[in-house]
Amino acid sequence: MQIEVISALAASGAAVLGVPSALIVGLRQARAGREAAEHAAQAASAQWRSNNRRDAAVAFIMAVEQALELAREIRIVHTAWDLEPGKQLRRELRKALAVVQLEGPMTIAQRAEAVQKAVDRTLATIMAEHRRIAPTLALRTAAEQGSDTALALRRRLNGLNRTPIDRQLWRDVVASGVLTSRQASTLARQHQAKVEGRPPQQAPARSFR
Repeated sequence: MQIEVISALAASGAAVLGVPSALIVGLRQARAGREAAEHAAQAASAQWRSNNRRDAAVAFIMAVEQALELAREIRIVHTAWDLEPGKQLRRELRKALAVVQLEGPMTIAQRAEAVQKAVDRTLATIMAEHRRIAPTLALRTAAEQGSDTALALRRRLNGLNRTPIDRQLWRDVVASGVLTSRQASTLARQHQAKVEGRPPQQAPARSFR
């Protein structure tokens, strides 16, 4: 009888001692699984961030290349161009920079900002220069295409006679569609400055609608 009691107590003791051991093993396994899941999540997050940074850099580089290509095209063109695509590219370049700044890292963002400023300044300068000479290019194109009004105005502008051009000729050029009212005003200011020996920007604005 004593042997049976002792055996029963021994078995129950072993069972009691076995519970904490199982719990410890289970907790260790759970912790290992949690750590593995955390490592996997961190790796996925790092990969996601890396992909985002790469995509942001690629988009920025493409925007830079497009802006520089347009600047080269505007620089060598011999006809008046619509500059709206240039304005759009400048906006896209700023958006691309914003994404790079958001994604980081800071060193890349700082370099991208320097590039954006340089490219934007270059494109803006070339667009401003083209805007200044666009009326002359449009007038030359119209004259070469046989427009008598454009030819008459071009001769006056290129002539040695430094006298004001009759306002009716400006109106005729606008009415014929050779130049817009703004382009005609720009040429008139430039010519008036030439007549008076002043820089063009100092001449008063005029309208020929």
